[in-house]
Amino acid sequence: MSLIKCPSCQNQISDKLELCPHCEYSLNQSGDDLERLKVLRYRKYRDKMFRFKMLTFTAMAIAIIGLVPMLWTYAKAIDYGFNANFLNHWGVYLIFIGFAMYVGVRASMYVAKSNYKAGKK
Repeated sequence: MSLIKCPSCQNQISDKLELCPHCEYSLNQSGDDLERLKVLRYRKYRDKMFRFKMLTFTAMAIAIIGLVPMLWTYAKAIDYGFNANFLNHWGVYLIFIGFAMYVGVRASMYVAKSNYKAGKK
């Protein structure tokens, strides 16, 4: 008796079982069903990556929303000849939030991609 991965839920189960106790997948199914499961698993991965890409776009938009007013203040400082202090500008906080969100989303994308390649959910 050895442990194998269920083609549906990827949990460890005995090779003697005919039905997965976790997802109730029948291990006596044909190759077409396994192919269908692979396609469904890929679609789920693709949809997750699409959501991550949209979050990446949102993070960049937040950072740009913080950057544009800072550039505007800098341009006014050059025109009128005063010093601009950007450390206290509210745009710095948006840039930091956008950058942190971008890094977090990209790390999540890396984990999702490695889990997909490893055969996990």
